[in-house]
Amino acid sequence: MDALAFGLTYGLPAFGAALAVGFIGAGALNAFGRNPEKLSDIRTLMITAIVFADSLAIIGIIVAIIARFI
Repeated sequence: MDALAFGLTYGLPAFGAALAVGFIGAGALNAFGRNPEKLSDIRTLMITAIVFADSLAIIGIIVAIIARFI
């Protein structure tokens, strides 16, 4: 039962982060297609948004590890 809890505790935030990164990438490509001369601004915003989305997965693994050993 502990392994299932560990898997879900990490799996759900990782799944959410993966979906978020996909949506961010799709939005960035759409924005670039509409306004190609703003590539550097779009890329900067995309990387910043991906970092925030990936922090979800990092927090999820930390919570999973803490919950596992406490």
